Amino acid sequence: MSVDENAASTQSVSGSRDEEYLLTEGEAQLATVLALMTGFSQGCCAVHRAPMAQRVAEQLVRLADGLDGGERSGDMRHFLQRLGQRWAHVAQLLARPEPEPVASASRFDEEFSNPQPHWHHSPETLQ
Repeated sequence: MSVDENAASTQSVSGSRDEEYLLTEGEAQLATVLALMTGFSQGCCAVHRAPMAQRVAEQLVRLADGLDGGERSGDMRHFLQRLGQRWAHVAQLLARPEPEPVASASRFDEEFSNPQPHWHHSPETLQ
């Protein structure tokens, strides 16, 4: 094995360890939501976008209801509920078989049906 191959192998192994975390259940739920949001924004397949948005909405409602065991203020619960409603609306719009001819809806569909390149990429693996 050459020096370059050995360095790349070592970097790969240490890089995978950088993505391992010990989280509480509430933190893991939040990490799940953030990973789903990242996948939604960087996803390449339009067929997966509506289910991902629906899953984000469900996880946000779960966080708002405290089903992860976390205590939240009233304002935070309200914020998470509203955010969950917005993501549920996104999921409904993307799940429609045909977009309605409303100008704002078609602009919305165009915005979310074409993934955009980002400067920051998500990790290759998630725990």
